[in-house]
Amino acid sequence: MPELIVNKRVRHFIGALTCCVLLAPAAAWAQSSTLPPTDIQNEPPNPPPLPPPMPPAEPAPPEPAPPVVAPAPPPPAPPATAPAVPPAPPPEAPAAPAAAPVVVAPPAVAVPLGAEPLAGFSDGVAFLRSPENSFIFFPNGRLQVDTYVFRSDNKVPNDTFLLRRARLELGGWVGGLVYFYIAGDFALGPPASAAPVAPANLATTDDYIAIAPWNNLVIFQIGQYDAPFTLENRTSDKYFDFMERSITVRAFGIPDNKEMGAMLLGFNDARNFHYSLALVNGDGQNFKNADDDFDIMGRGWVAPFSFTGDGPLHDVTIGGSFWTGNRNNTLAPATQTTQAGFTFFPTASYSATPAGSTMAQTVQLRQVGRMNEFALELNSPIAHRYGVRGEYVWRHSPLSEESIASSGAGTILGGAELRGYSFYGEAWAWILGDDTIIGDQQGLEPFLRYKKFGVKPVRHGLMVAVRFEHLDETLSEDPDAAALKLGDKAAGKTVVDSGYFGINYWLSKRFRWTFNYVLNHFDRDAADGATPYLQALKSSWEQEFLFRFAVAL
Repeated sequence: MPELIVNKRVRHFIGALTCCVLLAPAAAWAQSSTLPPTDIQNEPPNPPPLPPPMPPAEPAPPEPAPPVVAPAPPPPAPPATAPAVPPAPPPEAPAAPAAAPVVVAPPAVAVPLGAEPLAGFSDGVAFLRSPENSFIFFPNGRLQVDTYVFRSDNKVPNDTFLLRRARLELGGWVGGLVYFYIAGDFALGPPASAAPVAPANLATTDDYIAIAPWNNLVIFQIGQYDAPFTLENRTSDKYFDFMERSITVRAFGIPDNKEMGAMLLGFNDARNFHYSLALVNGDGQNFKNADDDFDIMGRGWVAPFSFTGDGPLHDVTIGGSFWTGNRNNTLAPATQTTQAGFTFFPTASYSATPAGSTMAQTVQLRQVGRMNEFALELNSPIAHRYGVRGEYVWRHSPLSEESIASSGAGTILGGAELRGYSFYGEAWAWILGDDTIIGDQQGLEPFLRYKKFGVKPVRHGLMVAVRFEHLDETLSEDPDAAALKLGDKAAGKTVVDSGYFGINYWLSKRFRWTFNYVLNHFDRDAADGATPYLQALKSSWEQEFLFRFAVAL
């Protein structure tokens, strides 16, 4: 019985010893897995290659554990090093997240669509494009809200708020070769009755298609656009120095501003020169050809200092324009007004009883015969901060005094001609900022183009300008018309001198606040041959205080 008890205790002891031997490696592994990184770093560098084969061999040693009790201590060291390998990744784990972004970043740079979005702003202009730039659209527009205040002893227009321009516009490129522009003006009412022909469209402005095979060097353009006569007429109304074009250009030189026709134009990248030559209807904005004749006009300039390289005078240009065309059964010449709309040269129809007749007739001046004009221009910006600008226009336009039937058709009663000249000169300076805020705009009207995506910081600009201009024109009646004593109030000499002062505040090129003060003087002296219309004025002076809030997208 004692033997059984002893044997039983021996078996229990041996069993316990065997369990200790079997559990020793597991305990060692558990202890080594909780060691801090400093302990792992103290491990010899050679064991790392051994771990892969060791884990499968670990179960074998426990079976012969009873006979090999003494060697048991050495094996725990290798198992400890083998399990120690799993903790090695934790130190490398922090580096893994840092490496991940590096791997992802290169593809983003390599894919063009990731770097250049399909919609946004390019060179300050909103755009929408296809991925390969086959189609690029530039949605834009303009809104100009004016306030006019008049001061004069004469009968002047009412003080008023005015929606001067409100346009939706869309420009774009097709395949990098064809450019188009579509625009309609919601502030433009239908033209007054213009017999013998009616306008083709009511509210279209700049609407044309252009083909540019060699960038800006050669461009073929067809449609309706600002006619290439004078610098100011080829400047967008978004970027005038004053609220409107000068009397020299707007009233005397080319009152219609826009023409329908085809034009060849271009300039080189260095802006050394510019040229344009156009074949147009010659009857003004939104009018199809009123006769079988077309007008020819052209303009060009050269920048002489640009050939010597960059410098403060690089952008100084000297140029000229011409315009010629035959008139037959066409429209009346345009009424001439000041900047805010005060009339000083009327061309509306009037009632008259020709000498030798007892019946009153409706009479109006109409254009007939070959009209010729030329203009000279100087644009001298200096270092983008200040400069001077001026233009001179000479004009000879044959006219006729016509009896107008109810249908609008005219019968010539006698001949007349309008001959004269006008010029303006101005100086301007940027007190804050410079003219790079609005870019190259004076006399150029470059096409919108997609450049690198980016939004420039908003810039502020404050520009002041002064201008003086002089108009001297004479409407003379031929002997046959003079003998009829029609009493045309525009017959005679029209002399107008105007002084301007302007302030423009720019918030980027997209918002503009403008103030203009205009002082006009009309020569009313009969001894100087003043027209009956001017002689009838109560005062030779008229003042205009003009304000504008404008947004140009």
